[in-house]
Amino acid sequence: MKGEVRIQFCARCRKYRWPAVFHCPDCGSWDHVWKPVSPKGKIYSWTRTWHTFAGADAFEPPFVSIVVSLEEIPAVRLLGVLEGDEQNLATGAKVSGKAHKITVNGTVIPALSWTLD
Repeated sequence: MKGEVRIQFCARCRKYRWPAVFHCPDCGSWDHVWKPVSPKGKIYSWTRTWHTFAGADAFEPPFVSIVVSLEEIPAVRLLGVLEGDEQNLATGAKVSGKAHKITVNGTVIPALSWTLD
């Protein structure tokens, strides 16, 4: 993992695909590339988790999970955890993200964390 956010892109019809697909539902192409995108957007939805649950050992409750609509591709929404100041937490608030790794149930996986702009 390079610390980038990449979204699948159809090389034929030039549309972003998220979630990723085997072949493009619009043009039928199997030719996709993963394009880096800016991890900036607006909060589409959010929730605060107060209790621990299996698999979330990387997160100390309470924590805020947010769904972000990307600035470059508003139809693409990505999930992550909010870090830092929550004072202006609201739907529509601008955020910036960073890609990193976390351990869940002993497995290292890619993750996104977001901060309010």
